Amino acid sequence: MPKTILVVEDDADMRAWISLHLRNAGYTVRDVANGLQAAAACLTAKPDLVISDLHMPGMGGFDMIKILNTERSLKDIPVIFLTADDARRARAAELGAVQYLTKPITAETLLKAVEDHLVK
Repeated sequence: MPKTILVVEDDADMRAWISLHLRNAGYTVRDVANGLQAAAACLTAKPDLVISDLHMPGMGGFDMIKILNTERSLKDIPVIFLTADDARRARAAELGAVQYLTKPITAETLLKAVEDHLVK
């Protein structure tokens, strides 16, 4: 059974690029445009991993991970932040993110990070 990854990214082109590479690697992918939609999607069907941007309209990645952390059934979902903002690495770690990647990124780096953090 393929692992499910939730992609949270407000830029439609970037969301499509990430989703394409994950699907090509054999993962099931769901995608949403902001943190509020991501929290709702996680409550509906828990993903195996979340890849999220930080800065998005409506609700950003930090507020999203705070919501996940308050839900007992969701707080164990690994969250990888993928952002152009290189200055928030420490805050991401404090909130429990398993990795902090910066854009631009190669498909190989993205897939390696996903592989490293999916529970086998």
